[in-house]
Amino acid sequence: MTKEEYSTFEDIVVSPEEILACSYSQWYPLFKSHTVESKIIAPLPKQFLEYLASESIKLPAQGDYIQNIEINSENEYSDWEEDEHDTEDDDEPNRVISTSDFKELHESIVKHIQELGGKVTPKLNWSAPKDAKWIMPDNSIRCNHVNDVYLLLNSSDHIVDDLDYPFAASETKPAEDVQYELVLRKWLDVNPALEFRVFVKESKIVGISQRDLNHYIYLESIQDKLKDKISEFIYNSVVPNLKNKLSLDKYIVDVYVPRPYNKVNIIDVNPFTRKTDPLLFTWNELLLIDTAGEDTDNYEFRLVNETNLGRFAKKEYSESQVPLDVVDAAMNTDSMVELAREWNRLQLQQERSGETTTPQDN
Repeated sequence: MTKEEYSTFEDIVVSPEEILACSYSQWYPLFKSHTVESKIIAPLPKQFLEYLASESIKLPAQGDYIQNIEINSENEYSDWEEDEHDTEDDDEPNRVISTSDFKELHESIVKHIQELGGKVTPKLNWSAPKDAKWIMPDNSIRCNHVNDVYLLLNSSDHIVDDLDYPFAASETKPAEDVQYELVLRKWLDVNPALEFRVFVKESKIVGISQRDLNHYIYLESIQDKLKDKISEFIYNSVVPNLKNKLSLDKYIVDVYVPRPYNKVNIIDVNPFTRKTDPLLFTWNELLLIDTAGEDTDNYEFRLVNETNLGRFAKKEYSESQVPLDVVDAAMNTDSMVELAREWNRLQLQQERSGETTTPQDN
């Protein structure tokens, strides 16, 4: 490719129909034998969507039911109440969301968690709250309780993007409103080294990238085997189904190939847009690949190796994370004062010593 080709910003034309076709409920029935068991709850009640879109995070007391959530005009929660709320008009500034507003949804979540073995991972139509896993004790999106589901979804920027900007990559909007769905997937303890992202354009693979941006030396010895297995699965199972059933010829498929590397599982299907991380590729690289011809294996399978390792030193989803000290302080006035005092002490100490380190460095 010439320098001019690389410097040209390639556009991606994606329709609302393509984005909607990548909703979990659309493709999951086509690949049940290749996807972890899931429960889909739809449509989601308006009150629950408003709860997810709220800016404050507040968990209910212990127990299976959410206590009343009161939202004031500043979009902040009041104390949790156990009393039944008064009926108020939706336009009132002080509106209460109680368990009765989405009791059926709540009961469905509780039931499905048990049906799926007591451990699930949640997501909406397109996104999982992976950017919020830092808020969980085990730093994962595994949910053992209904409150875990609420906490993750309410804390995630990815979920907000699903709710507010689902068609940001498209120049047009759909004729009808999105029917939002809550997906609960049975927890699968995966080896992140064996997750891969497959880019498909015009029904042909244009690239495969390692998803977890850490260096796993052993992957290089099985790279050819993985490429053959993934390629066979995409062309034999994914391409025909998505093209014939959902009219899709470009998309991104996240797959998992567990040992002994003889079966490929689908993790997710994403729209072919810049909203999805190209990982070890750049979007311009992917868009400039020529798919003409009959050669279906003329693509790169990229792994993190010693030569590119330094590019991925940034911690994943770090822009969505907050130090635990700050989280604790935000919930307790005394802790906030103590945090401010500690910050001031460190600042004075640094001034005296001439150092420029921050509290995180200590």
